[in-house]
Amino acid sequence: MNKNTKVYDRRNFYNDGDSGKIFLFALILPILLSLVFSLIANLIAGVNNSEATDITDSIWFNAVYGVVTAICYVSLYLIYNKTQRIEYKAINLNFKMKWYTYLLIVAIGIISLFGLQYFIGVIDNILKAIGFPLEGGTTESLTNPQSFGIFALSVVVTCIIPAITEELLFRGIILNGLRTRFNDVQAIFMSAFMFALMHQNLQQLVYPFLLGSIMAWLVLRTGSLVSSILVHFINNFLVILFTYLQNITSFSLALPNTWWFYLIAILLLGVTVAIIYIIDRFYFKHKSKEEVEKTSTKTSIFIYISIGVALAMMLFITLFTFLA
Repeated sequence: MNKNTKVYDRRNFYNDGDSGKIFLFALILPILLSLVFSLIANLIAGVNNSEATDITDSIWFNAVYGVVTAICYVSLYLIYNKTQRIEYKAINLNFKMKWYTYLLIVAIGIISLFGLQYFIGVIDNILKAIGFPLEGGTTESLTNPQSFGIFALSVVVTCIIPAITEELLFRGIILNGLRTRFNDVQAIFMSAFMFALMHQNLQQLVYPFLLGSIMAWLVLRTGSLVSSILVHFINNFLVILFTYLQNITSFSLALPNTWWFYLIAILLLGVTVAIIYIIDRFYFKHKSKEEVEKTSTKTSIFIYISIGVALAMMLFITLFTFLA
């Protein structure tokens, strides 16, 4: 390849180095944005002679923050692919699936939510027992809508937008990149672990890991990022929907903290795992698995750096939360 034609070379795959870099960017961007938005909130509060928390707790302030974060994630995806000369189609955004595959994906999304929620309640109870302060939704919040208008806004900002932007990075780039260095099982769990670490909250560690594993498995089995986007959206949407219904009707799926609550949580987790195994064994067994060429025999330094940074940040935040 001569010098004049080399500029047109592009690759149609990600590698583990791309995974590490994108994960590091995904960690740093929200921190930088939160600093910028905190500065803006303090400036607005100073002008209005009010408290900065009055601004930062505002629904519209958080909505703008969510939209700007999404724009940054999409920009990261576009700029990174452009500068690294990677085909945009490398994320495998394939809509050409059978209609019954779409139905199955929706079913998996619903089953995963109900199968995991009570188990996460068990984890929350354990954290509470050891003195870890759990997050509680404020009365007026995007994640705790009190009116249909706020519910609709929440669906857009906390359901649709994250389902697309986060999947672009974590199942689109990071998962596919890890597959060029590790086997599929390792790539699934590593990408899920990185997805969990991205939340930087001990309380939000187990559920993103479990859900991230399911979404990564679906992407590999369907060969399409669309499957994880759907499951991600369904999960967030159902959480917001049931919260909204509870606020306007007092209907709740919460169970009392008794011994049988723990039994139900474990049983539902087991049923979820069994259903996923059956689907994988009897529906996806005939699906051809796309083989990914291993492009390196040595793990990229960016994997170690990004995971190390994420763990250090998580440790600092956890200690600060305990001591605060």
